[in-house]
Amino acid sequence: MDEGPVLELAGVSKTFDGVRVLHDVTLAVRPGEILGLIGENGSGKSTLIKILSGYHSPDPGARIHLDAAAFIHQDLALVPSMTVLENLRIARFDTGFGWRIRWSAERARVGRFLTQVGLDAHPDTRVGELSVTEQALVAVARGLADIEETGSSHPLLVLDEPTAYLPHDGVERLFGVLRGLAADGAAIVFVSHRLDEVRELCDRVAVLRGGDLVATVDATEDLLPLMLGRPVEELYPDTPSPDGEALLSVSNLSGGSLADLSFTARPGEIIGFAGLPGSGYDEVPYLLTGARPAGGGRIRFAGTELPAAAVRPRSAIRLGMALLPADRAQTGCAPALTVRENMTLPTLPAFTRFRAFVARRRERRAALEQVERFGISPRRTETALRYLSGGNQQKVLLAKWMLGRPKLLALHEPTQGVDVGAKREIFAHLSDAAAAGAVVLLSTVEHEDLAHLCNRVHVFRGGRCHRVVERSDLTPDRLAEAVYAS
Repeated sequence: MDEGPVLELAGVSKTFDGVRVLHDVTLAVRPGEILGLIGENGSGKSTLIKILSGYHSPDPGARIHLDAAAFIHQDLALVPSMTVLENLRIARFDTGFGWRIRWSAERARVGRFLTQVGLDAHPDTRVGELSVTEQALVAVARGLADIEETGSSHPLLVLDEPTAYLPHDGVERLFGVLRGLAADGAAIVFVSHRLDEVRELCDRVAVLRGGDLVATVDATEDLLPLMLGRPVEELYPDTPSPDGEALLSVSNLSGGSLADLSFTARPGEIIGFAGLPGSGYDEVPYLLTGARPAGGGRIRFAGTELPAAAVRPRSAIRLGMALLPADRAQTGCAPALTVRENMTLPTLPAFTRFRAFVARRRERRAALEQVERFGISPRRTETALRYLSGGNQQKVLLAKWMLGRPKLLALHEPTQGVDVGAKREIFAHLSDAAAAGAVVLLSTVEHEDLAHLCNRVHVFRGGRCHRVVERSDLTPDRLAEAVYAS
């Protein structure tokens, strides 16, 4: 007997302030199916997911059949200071006489979900002690626990960019779990900008473009033209040629998990940093710009030499350094402020007269020029940043630093949660900054990006740089080999 869909949508639309952002979406997902959901930033993916989760109501006339679902987002929404058991069961502990929690029964129940997702961790382990991959599996286990409460035999799991923080082996491990859940009858919706992952994992792919569902195709189809709706252009710009004496010299930099890093960078160089989680590669942008306190080392930048421990964010900005952190929502921006306010925040003194009055007309004009230059949508400077898609938010943050013409751009996962079209634009702006004489430092798990953009890549292991891969040897495969080889 053919089972009906776990998820069925018919005529789902959504309008905000008179603007229709989702148009008549009709879609079904059956038990055992893994459906990819792709589209550029602003295509309507986030709005559709928020409708499914109940955060937004659809426009009148929509029909949605959904039995029970769990939603897993890229930030995972776990509490690191709490145990695995507490993260899964905090709102529904099984209690006995005197409201005492039946801990043995709770541990057994949580252990069953951990086994289901292939995670060998004790329920009393604090989530903050787990690796990023293990935390992702905890989030999946929590989703299964949520669905079990409903008694549904065919759960729906919706995963929104779940691999953003995961290393390659973590992605493979998560995919193995998802395939196993689908084989047991679960329906899975997998939202991602990484088309290679979508092709590897999914059975079918639904493509959104400009709020319309333009295609639902087999995952083996050529997805990029469908997503972009235009001819595919070259993703990576030419790598600029560095010139002159060193603009940045770092000696024995230490802090966090990083120890004893030394390197130099000339104007126009794009230098990459790669490694496994905990190896220290992702500490570099924050230690150099004072976002995290350095434990030792010295920095010479643009003729100024000082102890690394003396660098603070304010002094880094004065020197001409800019940091684009990976955690956009928490540390990279002020979501409640407007695009204009976010854009001009680091350079506000340039728009201030008599140290008290902001020249609003000049500030708005500068912000609008950046909006046009970076292709930010919507082209409005007075919209709150939180209403923009993730890719457009990222372009705002890059544009705000470029407004001050920094001599050093330090970036951690700059294309995280960003579609292919926005990635190409971001890469072009990084190349332009380097061509104008800036040093660009790029810490990321994206080996393909590092191989195509960088003049060289420093590979880390155990907190130290153990190998430098030069441009002549720089390919994604060789870089992956350097990262994962024992």
